[in-house]
Amino acid sequence: MANISNYLEEKILNHIFNGITYNSPITIYLGLVNDIATDTELEEGDLTNEITAYSGDRKVISFTGVTQADGKATIENDTSIDFVDMPVTNVKYAIVCDAVTGGNILYWCPAANVREVFAGDTYRIPAGGLQLTLN
Repeated sequence: MANISNYLEEKILNHIFNGITYNSPITIYLGLVNDIATDTELEEGDLTNEITAYSGDRKVISFTGVTQADGKATIENDTSIDFVDMPVTNVKYAIVCDAVTGGNILYWCPAANVREVFAGDTYRIPAGGLQLTLN
């Protein structure tokens, strides 16, 4: 289940109800977070426990069109996303961000299971494996 961050909640509400312009990011990025992080930290936008030792920066993510199911508007990643040459770690969360480094968390998503990865592994999120919802 995906969770919208405090940052994005405030941007959306101010944009819709207070007329404060929010310019959506041109590119959206996906990062990974270790098992030391907490839900509260991610909700507040804390990037302290982001995993950064894999090959390259956060990965660019693109989405399908919005669908409606069970009273929720949903989008999902339209291609698989690979984090290659991972360090030894445990992946607990994925984060959707507005910048390649730093920036703001827009959504954060607990992994279905905390997954241990070993040096050199590839951590893959398959197409459709990341679903963001509003209800």
